[in-house]
Amino acid sequence: MIAPALTDNKFLPLISYTEKAKEKYGSSAASIVIIQDNKILTEWYSGKHHFKNGSLAVTTDSMFNLYSLRKTYVGFATAIAVVESKMSIDCKVSDVLTKFPEYELGNTTIRDLATKSGAKYFGPKRIEREEVACELIKKLTGYNIAELLTKRIFKPMKLTDTEWISVHTEKLVCDFQAADGYASVRIESNEGHERNLYSSARDLAQWGNLHLNRGLINHNELVPVEVFRLVDQLRIDTEDKNRIFGWYYQDKCYYASGAAGCHCVIVPELNAVGVRMLNKYTEDYTEDQNYFNETFYKCLQA
Repeated sequence: MIAPALTDNKFLPLISYTEKAKEKYGSSAASIVIIQDNKILTEWYSGKHHFKNGSLAVTTDSMFNLYSLRKTYVGFATAIAVVESKMSIDCKVSDVLTKFPEYELGNTTIRDLATKSGAKYFGPKRIEREEVACELIKKLTGYNIAELLTKRIFKPMKLTDTEWISVHTEKLVCDFQAADGYASVRIESNEGHERNLYSSARDLAQWGNLHLNRGLINHNELVPVEVFRLVDQLRIDTEDKNRIFGWYYQDKCYYASGAAGCHCVIVPELNAVGVRMLNKYTEDYTEDQNYFNETFYKCLQA
């Protein structure tokens, strides 16, 4: 299927920058989806799933590895679990996960998980923070991260191209983050805490739009408003206010990015979401992220 072209001319500078970034970083694939006022204004796709002969062209259902962007999904599931179980954000995780002594959680609180502060790995097996969050969510809700979000968010929003991948499919875009530089697809657990969350640009833009609308989609409240009040309170309480539940906050926007170049930025003031997908990235990621965010903001004002 050939992806449809939908371009609002005011976003051409953003497309031009992404085309140059694709070439500069050595990415085989790129896409952009922009939503404003709950409408897709621009949709752009370029390249193929990898560089070898026979590779599929990037289209609407091409799924990219989100890498650290997955932390916004882990964070959202954590927030839902905490709010609906009426758990204090300052509760020690070890008070909930009483049967996991090997995690060596110490005084780590749910707040620490939410703000990505304190230890990143726990115990002699170096269990990652996101796996701890997954066990916490299972204890509080009876569901793992993937199950909870699929039931509460993905199915109601018809996000059919968002999945923690445990079996290869042709929709998957390879990335070049492996040490040997070869194109690869990451296959891991389907529980929701590992680096194998894949999404299409459209689905990621809708994920951002859910946050922009504070849980309301088509006048339906998919997520309790208390979840977003918790986020607001954490931003007030936290000295380092830059990162809450996986999102980095700036004056005009908040955003999240992944190791292969997938990026989602939300501009509440202008009711807009911008998504950029790549499958190979740069070490100069802060410069790139800031430039993309600034260019997006200027395009919205044009």
